[in-house]
Amino acid sequence: MNNRTRWITVFLLAVLMIGLASAGFWGSDAPEVLHKKVITVSGYGTVDTHPDEAVLRLAVVTQAVDAKNASDENVEEMDAVLAALYEIGISEDDAVTSGYRVWPQYSWGDDGRQLTGFQVRNSLTVTVRDIEKIGDMIDAVIGAGANEISDVTFTVSDDRQAELRDEAIADAVKKAKADAASVARAMDVAIVGPVEISTTGSQFSPYRMYMGYEAVYDMAMPVVPEVAKAAGPQIQPGDVTVSAQVTVVYEFG
Repeated sequence: MNNRTRWITVFLLAVLMIGLASAGFWGSDAPEVLHKKVITVSGYGTVDTHPDEAVLRLAVVTQAVDAKNASDENVEEMDAVLAALYEIGISEDDAVTSGYRVWPQYSWGDDGRQLTGFQVRNSLTVTVRDIEKIGDMIDAVIGAGANEISDVTFTVSDDRQAELRDEAIADAVKKAKADAASVARAMDVAIVGPVEISTTGSQFSPYRMYMGYEAVYDMAMPVVPEVAKAAGPQIQPGDVTVSAQVTVVYEFG
């Protein structure tokens, strides 16, 4: 190692040591908590509640000999689906296109692969503010031409979710405090008070119900089958859960 390299290395080490010392990693400026006798506990809080909103994912799938006819038919049927949604009280902002795809359809025979037509899938994501309407809404969109429904996700509004997060954090703190008290009693020491509190955030777990309604297409015969009207399904959503975790450091004496 030449002299210039050696001096650069010494300089960098000195800068690193000064930085660590100023950050309180050693020396007389170390954080005060490191000199205390502490108990560290974690608490996990959960709140279950009934959902007040739902998200429905559906699609209109059409098939024809050429792409234009398949697309034109899809536009007509999707317009009917949107009209049915608006009539039942869904706003335009709550019915959003989530995907649009056109791809060819083939059949295989002795002569190899033969083009039989084109399929168009137009996907829609619908937010339902009143979950009491979900059954009637599914009935309406199926009757209007929606022939693919993948799932319904039950959730809660943003304002309600914020309230539930506060409740989950309070529950987590309560459990952490109880655990600290149990440890202190077992060790025959006295809790002085918390010296550090942190949270790892909250988590929201919606309730998802898979519908599994899908029209079946024959690849060799590009004919869209007629979809019969279905009775409005009776849907009973499960609870949704908001959880939170906190870590508390208690001083004891």
